[in-house]
Amino acid sequence: MQILIPELLPKIMADDTTTEKPQATDQQADNIGSSMKDDNSNIGASKASTGRRVSLTSSVRESVRRMSARFSFGRGGRQTDASVETLRGTSGSDFEGYATVHRGDGDGLMNVFDISNLFCCCKEKDGLYFLLIKGYHCFVFTNEEGKAPKYAIELMNRKATIQPSHDSIIPSIPHPGAANDTTYTTIHLETNLGDIEYKFTFANMDDDLASKFCNAVAVASNMASTEQVRKRLGHEGLLNKRSSVKFAQAIGAAKAKDQPDAPVGAGEVMAGMPSPVGY
Repeated sequence: MQILIPELLPKIMADDTTTEKPQATDQQADNIGSSMKDDNSNIGASKASTGRRVSLTSSVRESVRRMSARFSFGRGGRQTDASVETLRGTSGSDFEGYATVHRGDGDGLMNVFDISNLFCCCKEKDGLYFLLIKGYHCFVFTNEEGKAPKYAIELMNRKATIQPSHDSIIPSIPHPGAANDTTYTTIHLETNLGDIEYKFTFANMDDDLASKFCNAVAVASNMASTEQVRKRLGHEGLLNKRSSVKFAQAIGAAKAKDQPDAPVGAGEVMAGMPSPVGY
């Protein structure tokens, strides 16, 4: 017979209680481990998804930043990324070459009524420029290494006509590669009404550059007119233009605002004069 000492009874009861504490079964342990693995998997998947979202968001932001920078203008309205090389793109341009550029018709009667001659210091002077045609615009650069065009000329509803040799302008600035005996050809860029907007003079030494310019203007003018008709008829979905052409058109539309002021012609002057009063 076991005799229990009263002083030890509480300790023994406490030991029994500790020893008989229920333990987790193997099945419960497996369930807990599986639950923990699932939670870890969910956390890992959530982190991976978040990483992909951050990566995608960063990629989109970078694309938007590059596009904004591509179309952004610097001080003085200069395009920061519209160089000759950029406008060429991977498909090239429709025309390139040097020419002497003259704004408007500076000969004969028109020159008499051109009131801009009274302010010669403010008038855009003739100069030798590098021309590039792409899309529906002719871009005028200072030289072939130009980082941005000085201005652009819209070619829709325009035509280029070659002038007789005796009417050609002899430029004061020699063209690159031209000799003392080099001849020149002058082209008038006219509206459909026959108004002369520009005069371009090309040196006759580079595979008939003047004729190539006229052909490029004709193609650009026809394409621009066709696109205008399609838009008017609601057939814009039929237009299929390369991204480089779209970019050139966006730049051309912006830089067309920087063209030199057109001279005041005789027709405008005569239209503003009061009609004579009969007696």
